[in-house]
Amino acid sequence: MLTAHELPGTHIFEIHYSGALDAAEFEAVRDQLVTFLDENDPADLLAVYDDIELTKIEPKALWEDLRSAGLEKKVRRAALLTDAGWLATLAKTASMFIKADVRVFALDGRDEALAWLQR
Repeated sequence: MLTAHELPGTHIFEIHYSGALDAAEFEAVRDQLVTFLDENDPADLLAVYDDIELTKIEPKALWEDLRSAGLEKKVRRAALLTDAGWLATLAKTASMFIKADVRVFALDGRDEALAWLQR
C-alpha cells in the first residue's frame, strides 16, 4: 500500500510505503506530490518505508516511480524512515546525485526526523 498526505500546518509531504505496491497507487501519489511541490517552496519530504514486499511490487509500479524522476529538484530535504539496511544504503548513495539534503532515520525515529525537517 502506498499513501500520502501533507502534514497540516507544515511544508512536509509524507509518503508511507508498506506491503504490496501497485501502479495506480504510485500514479495517484505522484499526482499529489506534483501539486504539493507546485504549491510549497520550500518543500520537504518524509518517506516511511515500512514492510515493503519486494516480490509484490507490480512492474508497472516501478515504471510509475521512475516517471517521478526530476521531482526531487523541488525538494529541499528528505527524511527516510526505514529499518531496511539495503534501502538506507540506496538512499545515501542516491543523495550524492541530487540537490536535496537526505537523511535516513530508523523506522521508530519519526519525531527526530520531523524535528530535523522543521528546523
